[in-house]
Order: sequence, then structure tokens, then C-alpha cells
Amino acid sequence: MRALTDLTDTELGEAVREAGGQPFQARQLAHWLWKHAVDDYAAMQNVPQRLRQALAAKHPVRAATIVKQDLAEDGTEKLLLRLADGETVECVVIPDGDRTTLCISTQVGCPVGCVFCASGMFGVRRNLRTGEIVEQVLVARARLDGNRPLTNLVVMGMGEPMLNLDHLLPALQRLHDPGGLNIGARRITVSTSGYPRQMERFAAADPSYNLAVSLHAANDELRRRLVPTATHPVREIIAAAHRYFGLKGREVTYEVVLLEGVNDRPVDAAHLIAAIGRLPCTINLIPWNPVAEITKARGLRRPATARVDGFAEALRQGGLKVTVRRQRGADRSAACGQLRLREAPPPGACAAPDDQRT
Repeated sequence: MRALTDLTDTELGEAVREAGGQPFQARQLAHWLWKHAVDDYAAMQNVPQRLRQALAAKHPVRAATIVKQDLAEDGTEKLLLRLADGETVECVVIPDGDRTTLCISTQVGCPVGCVFCASGMFGVRRNLRTGEIVEQVLVARARLDGNRPLTNLVVMGMGEPMLNLDHLLPALQRLHDPGGLNIGARRITVSTSGYPRQMERFAAADPSYNLAVSLHAANDELRRRLVPTATHPVREIIAAAHRYFGLKGREVTYEVVLLEGVNDRPVDAAHLIAAIGRLPCTINLIPWNPVAEITKARGLRRPATARVDGFAEALRQGGLKVTVRRQRGADRSAACGQLRLREAPPPGACAAPDDQRT
């Protein structure tokens, strides 16, 4: 059964009609879903009980429930959500001063297989539905103190967003829509490991969201070592990102997860400077959040602060704008996919569906 959160406005109206209701009652239901964020039919006080019962027989209000939460000393809270079919995904609330960011997932698992990431250790199980993407925001926002609103949304959790645009774009529209959750487009960032064709489709969508590209290395050979599924040359990815900037007027952020002795060397900085040149963008350096299972299997290490600072300075000397992400939630399964890996280990690896091998 599809949850109410997964229905379009048209589908919700049809469901209400089939249940014997009137068109205006679909608008009432939508108001309860998005403005009041209720998760129980009983809370929809102005909707007739008979209509609620008829709808409940076919449509639960939501599909996701919290099965585990980890609260770090710095206030970062990671949530593990169980979906209707028993699969699990993660989202994480990151408070930082007056800013509160939520990081959400788009797939169960991930097909990209970055060697440093726990999300892809068992491949991808399936795409998240539109409602399952939106529900992460509803669930997380309900846990926030009334004095701390959700200010920013990043689609950087489990999965590759560009391989689930059919469900992501309607979800973003729901999240942005004043009749939905009313999150400003400038406060929404979508991250991709680099799929030029899908990036063009994303650029054609309205409104204009922010785009981040997980580059990790500007040398094709090294990037393939870090991102084994990478099939597009770095120059094609950067060109697609620059076309996005030209169309939307939004500077692209390039993300680089730094691994000691792997992609944080002077030669790696030189490759980034040469590949990006003077294109308007920001390089966001992310010192790796260690995952014990990956460290044991692959020997990867987080670089020391001095090494990160030196790398950042080399990029700045080369004319690039650079930020360094501060580590958050380090004491509580901080890395993406880690909580799912430890609390609900999925079955063996699963290959990406045919329509995702692009």
C-alpha cells in the first residue's frame, strides 16, 4: 500500500473521491500532512471519521518509522528509518549555530561504491519513492526543538541522487512548494558523484537548487581507484557542472574526501587546479570520517589537520576558493551508511538496476 505522503495532489484527490469524500477534503488532508506533519489519521480532526477509515484501509499516513537514533556530543543526531518493506535508510540532523542542516538519502544502499564509504558496501537495494524521501524531512523536523527550525537540506546521504531523479525531483518540489514544506530552493543542495546526462536533466528542472559534485580527485586514474564505477572522464563532469552554472547562475561546489597519502598530496592539488582553472566554484575539502570496517579492509586513514590545511592552502594559492568541512558526530557512527551497517546489516551485495548503469 502506498502511503499518503507518496501520493501526488492528483492521486490524493482521486483517493479521496474513491473513498466517498469531496475535493475540498483532499486539501484538508494535504494541510494535515505537510503543514501539521501528522502521522496518524486520528489527528486529522476536521476530516470525517468514515473518510479516514476508508482511506486508512488503503493508505497508511506514512511508510517510515525510527528504529535507531544516535546523538553525538556535538548535537548531531543520526536516524535509522525502517521503511514499509523492512529496508532501512539513514538521515542526519546537523546543528551548527543558528543553522540546522538535514542530510537525507535517495536510495537504499548505493551503487557508486566509493572505496571510503559505508553506504555502498552492499551495493544498492532499490530507489526510494518520492514519499520516502520527503518523510525523512518530516520525521527529522518533528524531533527539532521549536526554537531550532530546519534551515538547510542536503541530499548527500545514502545513494546517488542523479540515479533516482524520477522520485527525487517530485520530492524536492514537495519540499520546496509553499503548499508543501516550504523550504527555499537556495537552501537545498543535491550532491552527485558525476553523471553528465542526468546533471543536464537536473539543470532543466525548476526551481534552481544548489549542485555539489563529489569529485575526490581530478586525475582520472586515481578517481577510478576511489570511485570504481566512475565511467565519465573528469573533464566531462566538470563541463556538465559548468553548464549547470551557466543555466542556473548557481556556483557549483566540488567535494573532495581527503584520504592520507592517497589524494591529499601536492600533485593532487596541482591536478585540481589544472582541471578546474578559474571556473566559478568552491572546493569543499572533507577529511575522511573513519569507518572501522573500511580501515581494516583497505588501510585508509584520515589526514592530520596540518596536512589538510596545507592542501587547502595549495589550492588557494592556485586561485581556487576553498572551504574545509568540520568533522561532526565523530563519536556516534558519523560516516554515511555506518549506522545502517552496524544496526541492520543488509544481505549480500546487489548490483545496480539496468537503468542505473549509465
